[in-house]
Parts: sequence; structure tokens; C-alpha cells
Amino acid sequence: METEKIEAEEINEAPSEGGNTRAGRRLSWGSILNIIGIVLCVLLLPGFLIFTTLLVSSFIHADVPPSCLGYTPLMVESGSMSPLFDEDDLLLIRNRKEGEEYDAGTIICFRAEDGYVTHRIVEVTEDEGAPLYTTKGDANNANDTDRITEDRILGTYITHFNGMGKAMLFIQTPMGMVVCVLLPIFIIYLLFTVPPHISALLKKRKRKAQAEDAGDAPD
Repeated sequence: METEKIEAEEINEAPSEGGNTRAGRRLSWGSILNIIGIVLCVLLLPGFLIFTTLLVSSFIHADVPPSCLGYTPLMVESGSMSPLFDEDDLLLIRNRKEGEEYDAGTIICFRAEDGYVTHRIVEVTEDEGAPLYTTKGDANNANDTDRITEDRILGTYITHFNGMGKAMLFIQTPMGMVVCVLLPIFIIYLLFTVPPHISALLKKRKRKAQAEDAGDAPD
């Protein structure tokens, strides 16, 4: 009798153990989905914030290039600074601070008649105590004709990204705004809403499986 009782207890425990294993697997899938959602949010959120800030800045200050956190991205439209950077590259300019002065050799971005130019300072002079900067493109044979005053300087060159200038132009188009602003919003929304629904569904299936295992267990 005692042997039969032990065997019966083992039979009753077996389905329960199997049910716990399946539930554990379902729970792990829910955790994986949550981790994927968090990682994607971390990757998408900074880009979304940058694009949104640039977009808002372009509307607020329509007379200057849009900037974010003191930096301005600009597309190169000529090869005057080749081979350092070339046409269609994307420049990153650190915006000028009030009272900031520059030495010869510094690459500055300044306002010109037909837009903005990024050239190297080759000479620094003064006019009534205010600095004047003579600039030149590395690929040009002669200095620029205008001497640049402080109020015309946007900032200094920090780095560039080869061939990424066209991407900047695309962002400024209606389709670019949809892809870079509205699409990330939609994706982030899905990441915050879909995983909880999936997790709830998995928990419901887990409870159903446990109930079925309990119903199949012998008396």
C-alpha cells in the first residue's frame, strides 16, 4: 500500500513540473520582448529628440541654421576645403559663445552673402580693438575677399561625416520629417503598448495551461 501511495504522488507531481517548465518558457519570452523594447527605445529616443529639436529650431529661428545643444549640422556644397572635407559631407559646427575669439589655423563657419561658408583662418588683425579674421579654403589659391567680424561667425568646425549631407537635406523635406519624427513616435508607442499586451496574453495562457494540467491530474 505504501508503495502504491508513493507512485501515485509521483504521478500527481509530474504534470505540475511539466506545467511549471512551460510557464517558465513563456515568462522568459515576455522578458525578452521587454528587453528588446527597452533597447530599441534607448536607440531611437536620442535620434528622435535631436531631429525634433532641429525641426523646432528651424521654425523658431528661420534666419539661421537649426541647432541642437549648441551644435549645428551643415551640408558641404563645394570642394573649397578638400581634402579635409568635400561636397555632400555633413559638418558639425560648435556654435560661437559670446566674446569668443579664434587663432590662425582655426576653421570657422561664418555668414556670407549666399549662405554659410566654412574656411580656415589664415590671419587675425584688429579694427578698433575688435578682431578681424582673414579666411581661406584649403583648396583655394587665394584668400577670401571679406574679412570676417565676430557677429558673422556661426561657430567652429568640430568634425564631419562623409557623404551624410544629403541625409540632412532629406530630413528637412516633408517625407524626411515623417520618417525621422513621426515614424519614431509610432515605433516608441508600439514598444510601450505591445509588450504589455503580449505579456498579459502569455500569463493568461500560463494560467489556462496550469488549469488544464490540474484537471488532467489523477485523483
